[in-house]
Amino acid sequence: MTGHTGHTGHTGHTGHTGHTGNAGGGGGGWFFPDRIDYPFVTVPAPNVSPAKRLSDKAYRFGHTAAFGPRDWTAPWKAWRVLAEFTTTKAWINRQTTAKGTPAPGGLGLQDWQARLLSNATTTIKALVDAEIDALILAAETERADALGEILSQDSSFTGDFYGLMGGSPSTHPATSAMMVSASMVAGMVVQHFKWLNNRRRPSQVCPALRPHIQVPGHAAYPSGHATQAFLIATSLGAIFPAKSKPGIDLALQALAARIARNREIAGLHYASDTAAGIELAEKIWGTLKDGHEFKVLSAAARKEWEGVA
Repeated sequence: MTGHTGHTGHTGHTGHTGHTGNAGGGGGGWFFPDRIDYPFVTVPAPNVSPAKRLSDKAYRFGHTAAFGPRDWTAPWKAWRVLAEFTTTKAWINRQTTAKGTPAPGGLGLQDWQARLLSNATTTIKALVDAEIDALILAAETERADALGEILSQDSSFTGDFYGLMGGSPSTHPATSAMMVSASMVAGMVVQHFKWLNNRRRPSQVCPALRPHIQVPGHAAYPSGHATQAFLIATSLGAIFPAKSKPGIDLALQALAARIARNREIAGLHYASDTAAGIELAEKIWGTLKDGHEFKVLSAAARKEWEGVA
């Protein structure tokens, strides 16, 4: 997600959170045609004598004014949160091999084979086959009904959270920036652990699963959608007024679970990928919530929802 910043590396194609609406949350996208023979810079100011163009020096302003806080769109604000996160002990001391352990205070995640074997007395092959069988059943019984959500959530799911809470990137820009920040941080962390684990996608093991969408060009474990959705849900739950928290928290967590589950139904992730993503989101939150830049965004987001019962 660099160019259009929202695309944090297609960490489960979650990435496109930057494009939460080009009119207030996204990284741009408007374009305006202009006449070749009569460009707008040549238009005269109405009812002015002697005649002046609108581009005349008389109509220029703010020569030394700063680029305002509201001029920064969500993805670009998120970079500050991401940069700050890279300076934390959680990231600096992170685990660097799949079967290794992190240095004190660093992020760590059990490798995918150890996760499967933790409470099992059988082989990895049998365990993976069992996960594949569950995905086959989901494809048979749930995929047709879930396909609309699967397609919609492939490129972005911040809209799903707005649909639950109300509002939009243009009405709640700080909330948008907070969600994009959570997504970008989660995306970076997820890609690190995906690279360490290099777990094959379910459809690489069982081609007949045939997902309806393009299989992302990175490894399966942990699930990016699960990590980002649960981190966003936790971030949002923390900003709502206390009296509305129980219901909001439950709904946000349920939505995150639905987003993560849809990736399994799609044949893109194993259940153990999802479980690892949920665990990783919780670990990231332990550090993210205390970062200065994220606190600033969270405080601004909380004000946007004041009075919500």
